[in-house]
Amino acid sequence: MTITPESIQNGRALVLRVNADSLETDNVAAFRTAMNPLLDKSAHFVIDLSAVEFMDSTGLGAMLSCLRGIKSKGGTLRLCSLSSEVKQLFEMVMMDRVFEIFDTPEAALAK
Repeated sequence: MTITPESIQNGRALVLRVNADSLETDNVAAFRTAMNPLLDKSAHFVIDLSAVEFMDSTGLGAMLSCLRGIKSKGGTLRLCSLSSEVKQLFEMVMMDRVFEIFDTPEAALAK
């Protein structure tokens, strides 16, 4: 699992692309390990999930953990480019009310 920093928009938000086809029990520890050093690089993040086709409750928990950590430092976390299956998971457990979700990185950065 790798997470690629894509860009910083006007010094505001760091766009991070998750390079994995799933975020689940088998790789959530790798996700956390990859995210930790990046969390010191900015206060504001956009996580691009376009490559992630499947996410389970463990992956959702990892995303919530990131959100809590970033918000505790006064930062923001936005998600973008969710596959239809991942988006349905967020809607089913009402996490679409907790996370700011956008169609594209550009839309997330524009807010």
